[in-house]
Amino acid sequence: MILGTAGHVDHGKTALVKALTGVDTDRLAEEKRRGLTIELGFAPLTLPGGRAVSVVDVPGHEKFIPTMLSGCGGLDLALLVIAADQGPMPQTREHLAILSLLGVRAGVVALTRADLGEHSGVREQVAALARGTFLESAPVIPVSALTGQGLPELLSAIDAQASALPPPALTGSPRLHIDRVFSVAGSGTVVTGTLTGGSLARGAALELWPGALPARVRGLERHGVPAEELPPGVRAAVNLAGVRLEQVRRGMTLAPAGALEVTDRVDVSLTLLPDAPYPVKNNSQLHLHHGTRAVVCRCVLLGRDKLEPGETGFAQLRLAGPLAALEGDRFVVRFFSPLATLGGGVILETHPPRRGRHDPERLAGLAVRAAGDPVAIARRKLEEAGDLPLRPRDPAPYRAAGGAEGAGWFLSPAALAGKRQAALDLQRQGLDSPAIRDRLFPVLPRGAAESFLAALALPAAAPASAALEGAVEALYRRAGLQAPEDGAAEEAFPGRVREMKLARRALTDRGTLVVVAKGFRVHAAALAQGLEALERAFGAEPFALGRARDVLGVSRKYALLLLEYWDKAGKTEKNGEARRLR
Repeated sequence: MILGTAGHVDHGKTALVKALTGVDTDRLAEEKRRGLTIELGFAPLTLPGGRAVSVVDVPGHEKFIPTMLSGCGGLDLALLVIAADQGPMPQTREHLAILSLLGVRAGVVALTRADLGEHSGVREQVAALARGTFLESAPVIPVSALTGQGLPELLSAIDAQASALPPPALTGSPRLHIDRVFSVAGSGTVVTGTLTGGSLARGAALELWPGALPARVRGLERHGVPAEELPPGVRAAVNLAGVRLEQVRRGMTLAPAGALEVTDRVDVSLTLLPDAPYPVKNNSQLHLHHGTRAVVCRCVLLGRDKLEPGETGFAQLRLAGPLAALEGDRFVVRFFSPLATLGGGVILETHPPRRGRHDPERLAGLAVRAAGDPVAIARRKLEEAGDLPLRPRDPAPYRAAGGAEGAGWFLSPAALAGKRQAALDLQRQGLDSPAIRDRLFPVLPRGAAESFLAALALPAAAPASAALEGAVEALYRRAGLQAPEDGAAEEAFPGRVREMKLARRALTDRGTLVVVAKGFRVHAAALAQGLEALERAFGAEPFALGRARDVLGVSRKYALLLLEYWDKAGKTEKNGEARRLR
């Protein structure tokens, strides 16, 4: 579980963390010299009930809001720190707004410097600040890092809040937004961040996003303690193999290959804070903060031309640099100049269209996504995909939505029905099952295409007459290894092409004819005789394409098609320009 501090500069966040954990999270010489937190700090904390918590201490100065934002990804709990002798200040409000926008669910308010006495009305100010936020009912504990007053009560309150939270969400894929990068002598590059999504084990193959730079986990630590595997919801230090220090920076993400979507635009649900200093107009330039990454973007409002403070609407954020994200991720936006936190929201689409910002259907689809029901979202996506199959990361909602499945790919029931009608039409034209499969599912892997073809439950084709089958077989037997391509063979049966195709399909299904290459079939007996001819001519000796052509008595084109077929069938083996019989 991750506990993040928040609050105005000089209100005692770092001193309180040290009093709770014994760790001074200000590790930089400049921080110690200035008495000011500049970078993120980290410390382990064991709660009274025995739960292990990772503490992320953030800077409170307004100049370091981007740094604060980079430490807020994956927080479970917030420790909002307010000086009892001063009350809420500007960054108190801004930090609380940011945590709310990022979906933090629970927390505790610590009134620090309690040994100096409480400012008049500070409790009322705190209550007013927390009203309508996730801290509205949170415990408010007076504490003093100097005297130790209230520290046991604060720990108990944090423990109770942590115990009431559900476990971290699991997606199966670990994800670590990198907030610190350094090198260790003898070990190499080390990155740190909050681990979410799934467990991470030593030896795991990962990529650095965006950029798809491969990396391997050489070692893992949690607050200095080595580990073979770490669960989600902890602070992790990851020693990477195969990556140089200069190739990594804060703002990158560590995740398995294929786990994220890299995009230059996202459709989002955007909410402006009620006290946002400005509205957002169409095409406004903003800073997008996602995970530990900050990207300049242009905000194209969808269905409207202005978003006022306190309002929620849809927008497309067009990014100046690549972003590795997933639908459902939260983000914060800040005004470009002057810098100010405006709002945030949820990513709804990672590869949206550029056009149609006033399209009612598009807006309706975004409304379904924003509502957050996984099954309704899956149903809507299947409808929008039409007859194009989808391959979702999580298939469960698509199954619940009634999608037709083929090896992890999905079609809507309506699309499957349309495919079946198209298949019946092709079948009546005489196409065989492989041809129907390739015509209807050209972009799918073979296994998925076969699964969907089986789901179509096509009736058996009407048998061709024995006489016609004999005529078709005779044509291919006479042609030998240099058989006509499918189109040319059909021309030999004018007026009877449909029946000829049915006969040829029946012969193919029985193995009398063999598909050597797309649109090219050969009689099985001719194939066997050709292979015997090669064995007599070459035995175990290597041979070139030209010599095989002469032995087979065909053109170079046909010799190449036959040899490539035998390569795939395991009868021949290519090594450079030569082949051998196996």
